[in-house]
Amino acid sequence: MTQDIKKVGVIGAGVMGAGIAAQAANGGAEVVLLDIVPDGATDRNAIAQGAVERFIKAGANGGFMGQEAAKRLSVGNIEDDLNLLSDCDWIVEVIVEKLDIKQDLFQKIETVRKDGSVVSSNTSTIPLATLMQGMPQRLREDFIVTHYFNPPRHMRLLEIVKGDETKQSAVDRVASFNDIQMGKTVIHCADRPGFIANRLGVFWMQAAVYEAVRNGLSIEDADAIMSGPCGYPSTGIFGLWDLCGINLMPDVTASLGGLLPETDAFAPYRDVLPQIVGMVERGYHGRKGRVYQGFYRLSRTDDGKKIKETINLQNLEYRNFEKSELASAQLKKGQLAELLASPDKGGVYGWKVLSQVLNYATTLVPDVAGEITSVDQAMKLGYNWQFGPFEMIDLIGTKEFVARLDADGLSVSDFLRNADGRQIYIEENGVEKCLNAKGQYVEIARPDGVLTLADLKRRKACVIESETANVWDLGDDVWALEFRTKMNTLPKELLENIDHIRERAEAENKALVLYNEGPLFAAGANLADLIEKVEDQTYVRDYIAYGQQVFMRLKYASIPVVGAPAGRAFGGGVEILMHCHAVQAHSELYIGLVENNVGIIPAWGGTKELLVRSQEMLGSDKAIENAYRVISGAMVSGSAMHAKELGYLRSTDGVTMNRDRLLMDAKKRALALKETPFKPKTLSALSPVAEPSFSEGGHQELVERTTYETMLAALSDDWEKSLLAAELENVLILCAKPAAIERMQHMLKTGKPLKN
Repeated sequence: MTQDIKKVGVIGAGVMGAGIAAQAANGGAEVVLLDIVPDGATDRNAIAQGAVERFIKAGANGGFMGQEAAKRLSVGNIEDDLNLLSDCDWIVEVIVEKLDIKQDLFQKIETVRKDGSVVSSNTSTIPLATLMQGMPQRLREDFIVTHYFNPPRHMRLLEIVKGDETKQSAVDRVASFNDIQMGKTVIHCADRPGFIANRLGVFWMQAAVYEAVRNGLSIEDADAIMSGPCGYPSTGIFGLWDLCGINLMPDVTASLGGLLPETDAFAPYRDVLPQIVGMVERGYHGRKGRVYQGFYRLSRTDDGKKIKETINLQNLEYRNFEKSELASAQLKKGQLAELLASPDKGGVYGWKVLSQVLNYATTLVPDVAGEITSVDQAMKLGYNWQFGPFEMIDLIGTKEFVARLDADGLSVSDFLRNADGRQIYIEENGVEKCLNAKGQYVEIARPDGVLTLADLKRRKACVIESETANVWDLGDDVWALEFRTKMNTLPKELLENIDHIRERAEAENKALVLYNEGPLFAAGANLADLIEKVEDQTYVRDYIAYGQQVFMRLKYASIPVVGAPAGRAFGGGVEILMHCHAVQAHSELYIGLVENNVGIIPAWGGTKELLVRSQEMLGSDKAIENAYRVISGAMVSGSAMHAKELGYLRSTDGVTMNRDRLLMDAKKRALALKETPFKPKTLSALSPVAEPSFSEGGHQELVERTTYETMLAALSDDWEKSLLAAELENVLILCAKPAAIERMQHMLKTGKPLKN
């Protein structure tokens, strides 16, 4: 299905439009980005070109994941280049939220687009039915709403709305492309104001601020309750208002409120509070670039010390920030039953907000969303809630929640009445189910190609369970090895476990996939443990040498070994990936050999393997130059594509855009390797290069010289063993230096490198 969309047109090169265009290019499509011609401009493409240049300047952490993606995007303007849309398979409108301007553009698009191309609008305020009033029949059949969240590269949620006349094939093509090639979780919504995420998210933002003011809570107390036990974003509610823009939120609220009927529960919260009016009049708009003055204010003293202040909601004067001392604010995330049982004002406030927001969420099914899972996913992905609203009701207890609503004389939704006090989510015979609007339990369907550890746990698919690692049966003679240490570090015990698991997998002819969920794939050696034992040279030698042996046995294993990293990986976490036969990486992969930052060098084969990949990528004459640049700079990739450019990954390694598909894609890669096994090549000598310029003096110079000199072992043929030996001997020398220990201690204490 995704092959149907090969070229994408995006009209509107603002932050959102340019971001959508860049992500489509990241996903492999050819993209054309158009905008208006600026008044008096000599460069008629200046707006679109400027957006692209800003992304390129930002590097792999900006809109483009890699250089190749940038090459797939071309620019133009609406007046001269509308014909560039004629061969596009999908055209996205991302312009100003004015109906007449949008409809005029749709008419122009209709004159150039090809039969079967899909047209979509990124609107979040104008109903699809309104957009299509008076539009040609052909357009109405191919038109949908695609509502992205900012920034489009990182926010996974995409809400899709179809019209009564929209062809299902149009919806399916765009949904599939966004899922697989743009990495989105696609939620299908009815054509209702605000769709799911903004309908509920704006309601929550209004209700939480209103109730904080009404109940006399301070900024700190309210945010501690919202971000703490409730599991809302870490900013809290007032911090989120600052982030969104205090001057902009009233317009958002007024827009949504104007579209909803007077009978909607949103109506009591749609007016602008006097406190908000007063702050806007004073110019307190929240986070605006370097200016941070809203509900919170950051400033510096004359000596440069940061001062954090909060505003007094009664007189709008700033005062020093004071951490909340409420007992209810000390509860852990998800302790909602305990929060609502708390007699302090935090517990009262929690109930005032949750009673409104959670009950409101239940009214959206089935009117706005067909399934409760759509609502939960939308809020977790679109607003960064840790728990979806239906999950939160389960944490409170459906029976208890309804009883308290009744006791307070609050309306109870049909959904909650039909639930009849039962849990909303259940597990039955290894299958996850949830209630529908009629009060019936239905199985939660997974899209084809999606597999998670939670699914495996429900199936009781654990083959090996231990304190440091679990092994999961993925079927088809493929196992997944999951690390279980703190921060997924690689202590000696885990290395031993990896070795035993590899040995058993070989004996049973099982392919291995190295896979972890969470933000950290692996963090390498445990620094605190290394510092404690660094003076014991025998221990350090044995630990490093054993890690080299374990990783080499993975590299030369008789069964396929596939790394499936997502999130971050540093040091030894990168080195174990580099010894896998192949890597299937999530696109948002941030990895680096950062050992130089703590005063040592990569010694579990990282230097060796980066040289191997650099030679494959750039040739023997450029390999040392690239590897030295990357390691001495402790360079961390901004994406999986960037990791290929640096040499951490091979050009043949796979990239999965959708995080939920990573494990299944890695399994497929392992099965392919069974058919065509990976065979390590005999290493030919690298060409000598001129000695680089080193830092002058201090431990930094020693680290850089040692990094370079270690690589010189690759100047002769078949250098794998000699390079490993050089890594081992040189890291032992560096570990013994007090300056290296000082760097390690500084990193542990501050999280920042020390250049001593």
